[in-house]
Amino acid sequence: MSEKKPNIVLIFADDLGYGDVSCFNENSKVKTKHLEGLAESGMIFTNTHATSALCTPSRYGLLTGRYNWRSKLKSYVLPGDSMPLIEEDRRTLAHMLKDEGYQTAAIGKWHLGLGWQLTDEPDFEKYGLDPEDFPRMEKRHGRAGIFDIRAGLADFEGLDIDYSKPITFGPNELGFDYFFGTPASLDQPPFVYIENDRVTAEPNGTTGVSNLDRLGPNNQTQWQNGVIAPDFVHEEVPDVMQEKALETIDKFTEGDDPFFLYYPNHLVHGPLLPNKEFKGKSGIGLYGDFILQLDHYVGEIIDKLKEKDIFDDTIFIFTSDNGASGVAGFEALHAKGHYPNHVFKGAKGDIWEGGHREPTIISYPSAIEAGGVSNHLISLSDLYRTIAELIDADVPDDAAEDSYSLSPIFEGRTEEVREDVVHSSANGGLAIRRGKWKLDLVEDGGGMEVTQRQMQRGEQPSFKPTELYDLEADIREQNNLIDEHPDLVEDMVGSLAEYIRLGRSTPGEPQENEGGNDWPQFGWIEEYRQYVDHFQYD
Repeated sequence: MSEKKPNIVLIFADDLGYGDVSCFNENSKVKTKHLEGLAESGMIFTNTHATSALCTPSRYGLLTGRYNWRSKLKSYVLPGDSMPLIEEDRRTLAHMLKDEGYQTAAIGKWHLGLGWQLTDEPDFEKYGLDPEDFPRMEKRHGRAGIFDIRAGLADFEGLDIDYSKPITFGPNELGFDYFFGTPASLDQPPFVYIENDRVTAEPNGTTGVSNLDRLGPNNQTQWQNGVIAPDFVHEEVPDVMQEKALETIDKFTEGDDPFFLYYPNHLVHGPLLPNKEFKGKSGIGLYGDFILQLDHYVGEIIDKLKEKDIFDDTIFIFTSDNGASGVAGFEALHAKGHYPNHVFKGAKGDIWEGGHREPTIISYPSAIEAGGVSNHLISLSDLYRTIAELIDADVPDDAAEDSYSLSPIFEGRTEEVREDVVHSSANGGLAIRRGKWKLDLVEDGGGMEVTQRQMQRGEQPSFKPTELYDLEADIREQNNLIDEHPDLVEDMVGSLAEYIRLGRSTPGEPQENEGGNDWPQFGWIEEYRQYVDHFQYD
């Protein structure tokens, strides 16, 4: 192994399902040949889980090594014009690498909030809008960093941002030397490019449709209402990001220092806008075409690393932020024999496996034997401590509180690296997985559609132990055994309560959860107090 520390490339796909990648699903109707090649040079992980079944919280968990429900965002995602989610004093993966002499860059979809500077009043006139159409603007969502799905169904986002001023807190303050990307997903305004702490062009128009209108038959190619900059063209964004990622590698390799490229790719989140080269190529529709475009991007990154003769000395990680979403068009895809979330129950947002089990590949020829397959239970929060161990970096006690190193797996050890993993759903409901057992503490999966229907009926989601599955015998989560194993349920509830109380699931000094521990998703604590009487309920 070279004495120089390895470069690190982390591609974080958006809404890509486990069943969309052919080396994870032999029946996939899309052949992802470049990802297959990456798997052949490294190791695939078949039991990997994002910390959440949604975009924003899973990104928080990845970059901080901390369960997302410890942050102030207890449910759902941030809008594109929200304030920062990652705490100002929290050390990210990028901070750690920068301190170890790495050049660091983030290219792509941020979706963790930004320190926008605001105007005193929304500038409706600038965007040709009638103020009378926005009676709820004084009740803006997102400014506290918490998104209420009942608000803003027809609102434009980004109207009260002063785009002439710099962003006061963002990727540059969170350990990245360079950032080029968008505030959030390809369908979420404001539709602007950001380079470091400035938009590349101020928005001067509006675009999109309301969320209610996007429920129609054309939802695959539509985006939300919002402001748009003159240099922003939705169809061009993925290629712009890919070009910037390749340019960044070129720039970083001009010097001798190792680099970290965090590439949260916009694909395959809606709108599904494959470019001309890939449109129609998959034979199963726009979603399949977009997957092929993403796979092509992966191939270009691999080729660039090999061109620079650094592939063997690079830790290359590919994974996704949550399961495939309904925008993929499940019914039409299933009719053609393609199942984006493979055999797993549920989809993006759900506590079930389809919501958070991710196709994960790690290649590092200097340390990982090629062609390996691991079924160890792991979380994407584990990447933080894994990378730290691979480069021999220290992790302070108040960082990466829910991260375990995967190095023993690379070394061929058979014992599990972690005893359990905690999952979270769209509405913030939790589940705990231990070995073959999985206990869900939320009703009906906790996904967005179910929760929206509940709210429309004036009902509140229920959070309590609801489902227990033996995933070895029942990977599709069809046979609920919760009434048959009360002792196991009590034990798993006790472990989860302990993780909440301690503010961590790894050894170390207790830490604080943001906002304390008094929030609706912990309603089950009272009912199970006799089993968790050590829990200090605030």
